[in-house]
Amino acid sequence: MPIGPLSNVSERQVIAVVAILAVAAGALLAPQVYSTVTDADGSVAVVEIDGTITTPMAQDVEEQLRDARTNDSIDAVVLEVESGGGLPAQSERMYAAVDRTAAEMPVIAAVDTLGASGAYLAIAPADEIYVAPSAQAVGSVGVAGTPPTPTGPDEGATGPDKNAADPAEQRERQQVLANLFIENVLEQRGDEIELDREGIAHADAYLGTEAVDNGFADEFGFVDDAIDDAAREAGLDTYEVETHRSESATGGLGIPLVETTDGDVVIAEEAGIGDETLNDALILAVAPQVWAETVGEDVEMWGYTGTDPAAVTNGGEAA
Repeated sequence: MPIGPLSNVSERQVIAVVAILAVAAGALLAPQVYSTVTDADGSVAVVEIDGTITTPMAQDVEEQLRDARTNDSIDAVVLEVESGGGLPAQSERMYAAVDRTAAEMPVIAAVDTLGASGAYLAIAPADEIYVAPSAQAVGSVGVAGTPPTPTGPDEGATGPDKNAADPAEQRERQQVLANLFIENVLEQRGDEIELDREGIAHADAYLGTEAVDNGFADEFGFVDDAIDDAAREAGLDTYEVETHRSESATGGLGIPLVETTDGDVVIAEEAGIGDETLNDALILAVAPQVWAETVGEDVEMWGYTGTDPAAVTNGGEAA
């Protein structure tokens, strides 16, 4: 016969005490368990724009944004930007993809160091642009190229202008692209940027503090700030983050868009557009910092501006 304090406790009472203790333990552990098993309200996709803008990068970003728009679980997008620009057509392709995405869900861009030239064009349709106060280059709305060297057509050319680089025509092409760049930026951020068209066309690259002050950016912040705000704009109390890292990303100045071969400056294979030479006045949408890093001082930058040549005869006002 049992002795001691438990000797007078029935089996039913023991079971009741165990049940009460279990409930108490569950109450203490419930918050941890709840946070683990409860599904998030939705997801924020982080899409990376990292490095010099090339065809593979543009394709990758376009695909990621298309996936975000067609994925019911994605409610907002953050563009993590570290790029000083690249090829104009590919920059415009990314611009169109960002514009389509921003029409369907919140899109916020975050720039740590570089968000300039073609990269700035690409993120201009974002609802907001966040920059680090110490960002080194934001804006730089313009295009650049090398001075064309006039050459006559080859004997086997099918037309009189085949393989000929006429300086006037090349400058006109450059100006058309520059004006298109400016118009797109004005359409997306004309109400925020405090500079007039001519001021934007000057193609300055601004520090983060300057960019917020003149309207090229909206707020100081980093990727985590952009993620939190994008989720809030999407109405998410809890959310998951889906981050896509580009396999080819190596940093804002790390991808050699151009390289020198036997004295000729050519497009590197990473650009994905074949063997074209800058000596034929290929136009680039890169910030001066990127030009200096990828092209070097041996190749002259020609006409990094968006001012209409007609301004010379129109009292200095850009058309």
